[in-house]
Amino acid sequence: MLFRSKEDINSMAGDLDRLTSELQVGVMRTRMQPLSKLFDRYPRVIRDLARITNKKIDLRITGKETEVDKSVLELLSDPLVHILRNGADHGIENPEKRTAAGKPEQGVIWLSAEHQGGHVRVEIRDDGKGLDREVLGRKAVEKGLATAEQVAQMPDEEVFRFIFAAGFSTAEKVTDLSGRGVGMDVVRTNIAKLNGQVSISSTKGKGTSIEILIPLTVAILPAMLVGVGKQN
Repeated sequence: MLFRSKEDINSMAGDLDRLTSELQVGVMRTRMQPLSKLFDRYPRVIRDLARITNKKIDLRITGKETEVDKSVLELLSDPLVHILRNGADHGIENPEKRTAAGKPEQGVIWLSAEHQGGHVRVEIRDDGKGLDREVLGRKAVEKGLATAEQVAQMPDEEVFRFIFAAGFSTAEKVTDLSGRGVGMDVVRTNIAKLNGQVSISSTKGKGTSIEILIPLTVAILPAMLVGVGKQN
């Protein structure tokens, strides 16, 4: 087939781009699932944790209708469970300590999700005791993750990220919930598999927020295969 002009080629390329985009959107829609499939499990998880730890915890969920690719949903399950367990066990104080600190007896964990362009943002936030930079830094030095001089020069967020290191735990003793240093390491590993990012911010005495930003889909990538004769 002979083309009369460059405009003909551009027109056909535009049609091809439109068709492939429509095909991609169609395939994505068949794979998209709401986060409610995960989020609806967590109220019971928090109730069980509150009972085990003798705490009062309220889980507040927003954005569970947000849709993600099925493969993202599967890899996001374990990280969210570990973050929620960590917040309930380490973050939220028991009623007596909360009352002494001028807080309501019942702690709150917020779980939210929303779309941000081609990504999904998931945040887990609590109003607990927050992270203690000094405790984390001292534990990092003990485990050989950094020197005292290096820790002193680090910004807070970098010190807080030590909690994602393999085997890292600030628990004084090992229990069924904590002390083994495996939970938050799973968070880092699985988010990395999703090509996502995880950030953490915390204020001592007021609470901690962990934000996860992941691609909407990891199953579909824009690509084009070109063949000329018998060569691809």
